[in-house]
Amino acid sequence: MTYAAPAASAPTVPAGTPVHTRWGWVTALIPVAGVVLTIVQLWMMSAVMLDYFRQLAALIAASRSDPGVYDPAVMNGLMATMMPMWIGVMVLSVVSWGLYGLGVVAAYFDFQELGRLGYPKRFHWAWNFLSPVYPIGRAVVVQRQAGAGRATMWISIGALAASFLIAAVWTVWLVLAILGEVSALRGTLA
Repeated sequence: MTYAAPAASAPTVPAGTPVHTRWGWVTALIPVAGVVLTIVQLWMMSAVMLDYFRQLAALIAASRSDPGVYDPAVMNGLMATMMPMWIGVMVLSVVSWGLYGLGVVAAYFDFQELGRLGYPKRFHWAWNFLSPVYPIGRAVVVQRQAGAGRATMWISIGALAASFLIAAVWTVWLVLAILGEVSALRGTLA
């Protein structure tokens, strides 16, 4: 005769216990805000990068007939073209770090709130240092105890997928735009 240990029942919370807190929603929506910042940053960079590339290609073409075109004043003007982009990138980077910090703080408060609501097992807030991990892990742990609460997980997964898709589409677009510029300048560089 074999002995089977009794199955350990998963800890549960009373029916009607909330599965979402305001801080849980904040941790789920911060990746969405990150996607919006990514779109803004790529939009800001696109026109400036293409303008810089056009000016650089024209400078290279002009240098064929006039080697003195590389005057420091011309080069400074070329670099000045990029300055608005770098300022924008720096501002958006500071905002991104602020969102990252807000996410960590929100995860901590969410962890505490879930404890006050009676959840015996909680996904540790420090997982939010790996940004999209906390809302996903939190949803799984809450789902196991309450039978619901996966919305934060799907929002985070959607934001992560959107950020990869946006970056891939933008990269392909940029490469094609630069190749188009190279094709247009082919005759002047030959």
